[in-house]
Amino acid sequence: MSRIALWRQQIAGRLGWAVADQAVSSLENFLLGVFVANVLGAEGLGALGLAFVAYSIALSCSRALATDALMIRFSGTAGDVWRTAASAATGVALLTGTAIGVICVGLGLILKAAEPGSEAGIAFLAIGIAMPALTLQDSWRCAFFAAERGARAFLVDVVWTVLFLSLLLVVHLTGNTSLMLVLIGFGATALVAAVAGMIYARTVPRVHAARSWLRAHRDLGTRFLVENVVMGAGGQIRAPVVAAAVGLAAVGAIRAAEMLIGPVAALLMGISQVSVPEAARALRKGSGPLLRLCLGISAGLASVAFAWGLVVIVIFPFGIGSMLLDGVWPDAHRLVLGVMVSSAFGCLQIGPSAGLRALGRADRTMRCQLVVSALFILLGTVGAVTGGALGAVWGTAIASAVGSAIWWWQFLRARREYFEAAGELIRPGKHFKTTGAAA
Repeated sequence: MSRIALWRQQIAGRLGWAVADQAVSSLENFLLGVFVANVLGAEGLGALGLAFVAYSIALSCSRALATDALMIRFSGTAGDVWRTAASAATGVALLTGTAIGVICVGLGLILKAAEPGSEAGIAFLAIGIAMPALTLQDSWRCAFFAAERGARAFLVDVVWTVLFLSLLLVVHLTGNTSLMLVLIGFGATALVAAVAGMIYARTVPRVHAARSWLRAHRDLGTRFLVENVVMGAGGQIRAPVVAAAVGLAAVGAIRAAEMLIGPVAALLMGISQVSVPEAARALRKGSGPLLRLCLGISAGLASVAFAWGLVVIVIFPFGIGSMLLDGVWPDAHRLVLGVMVSSAFGCLQIGPSAGLRALGRADRTMRCQLVVSALFILLGTVGAVTGGALGAVWGTAIASAVGSAIWWWQFLRARREYFEAAGELIRPGKHFKTTGAAA
């Protein structure tokens, strides 16, 4: 077997574990949404969607400050080096989750005081309590992928999923269907999975190392924090805007439509987890391998997104949609096309994003994310105000299409600058050897 064929086989193996891991995680989130939709209805699903806005932002902050640097600078490093870095990074993730959790609890208490029995208040309160465990569990997943141990990341998520689905079954059988109980259980089972990650890694989070980690990687962390927070806000601001414009039921319909595109989201998130370390490895081989990897990731993901969206649009109306979402299905069905388009163009952004991070161009990734997120917020808000849920979905779809072009433009410019600075004219068949990814 040639070296190129062996390299491609190794990439496929690592990507396979990432997809399998995210499939398990997404199945858990999907079944949680189905459970809430059937038991608590559209408003309960809308409240869950708002809680997941906070969850998404927390993961964005945790990854920017903790695990993004780990995946770029410690990808494939020796055991002791990786273990020391992973313990510091997971300590940062735990502190980040705790800080954001406190904010969520405070927001939940304010909402409950303003409106006793508020589903949104209950959701924020519960997700805030669960947040430290959720960011800690996610950090171990990222750490194992950085170490090329995808099987262990997969096992950690399997532990979490099995425990949480067992909890949902008990909740269903006992009839205690409180959103508070379900979300706290979501965090408690994540904590058990995080402990499993510590056992596999043979180390624990070092909170006292957080300051030195943040100082050592502040060149990446600060910019990635701005980028990830803006990305989280840009992608999630639609939920509160729609809730304010037309109510929680519309938020629930959007959430349900996004759940139906769940397999695509699982694939996208799975590949995203390993795309940066894979791009860093490709960069060491030269400009051609880096470009081919980024093109392959984007094109492959976008193709799957379109194909699955057509399956949902054509086949799900024949009973599957109603079976999964009950009364929420009719409203969700009319949103699926816009969600599919938005998802496909979002997939096209994964390749150049990974390439820019591997090149160490946090300045360009931050610039891209600021512009694209501004488009998301602007077009999503205008769409929500003028057209409700449907307008919000198509507004963000247009923003996603424009955003994919921006990401590719920035990546191709940065790639040329990098290799020209290194003395390489980018030509087909020519490779540039480096000692590692640019930091």
